[in-house]
Amino acid sequence: MKRFSLMIVLIAAAAICSFAQSEAPRVIHGGILNGKAVSLPKPEYPAAAKAAGVGGIVQVAVVIDENGSIESANAVRNEKEETEEPSQISDAKAALRAAAEDAALKAQFSPTLLSGNPVKVSGVITYNFVRDGDPVGDARTIQGPTLNGKAIELPDPIYPGDAREAKVGGTVVVRVLVDEGGNVMSAQAISGDERLRGAAVDAARQARFSPTLLKGEPVKISGVITYNFVPDKPE
Repeated sequence: MKRFSLMIVLIAAAAICSFAQSEAPRVIHGGILNGKAVSLPKPEYPAAAKAAGVGGIVQVAVVIDENGSIESANAVRNEKEETEEPSQISDAKAALRAAAEDAALKAQFSPTLLSGNPVKVSGVITYNFVRDGDPVGDARTIQGPTLNGKAIELPDPIYPGDAREAKVGGTVVVRVLVDEGGNVMSAQAISGDERLRGAAVDAARQARFSPTLLKGEPVKISGVITYNFVPDKPE
């Protein structure tokens, strides 16, 4: 009788464990999330960063909960680079990251469903802090920070074989200039692993956008396209 009771307890425990695992919140990877937000407030440009002339791209790794709200936001930091910089510059970059995190926490997304059930989503939100005097084109060029969500054609980059074999991955940011017809005029990788940059630039040059109008007239637009290379998981 005792053996039978013990077996019942073990079966019940296994069932509870299995149920808990099936009910555990699942997280799916959403890549670059800028174009998927229903609300994406712009970050405030910290005065300390402006005074130091520090700007550029800040990437924030986020987790979105089942309701579409940001659960966590952590700006990506290049520790090796900043240890070699003057404290004024590293402090300014820290201020940019904090501003980007604050903005990311206010972003809102539509709930993501998987098999009809809401799930969490992880990914990256990219912010571009444009310094005074940064070239953004001529007077008929407007700045559109992250352009992924505005493309009508955005081919995936071809994963370089050597990078794939070496399990190299991560995000590559490409600065582009789009002409009045929606074609990419120029593309330059500004961050990411060197082994992935060429593929990202090639893909960016093939992107297509709807013409951007300003007061009814087509204009050029500058901004960035981000690509996320995910290496194969080890077997």
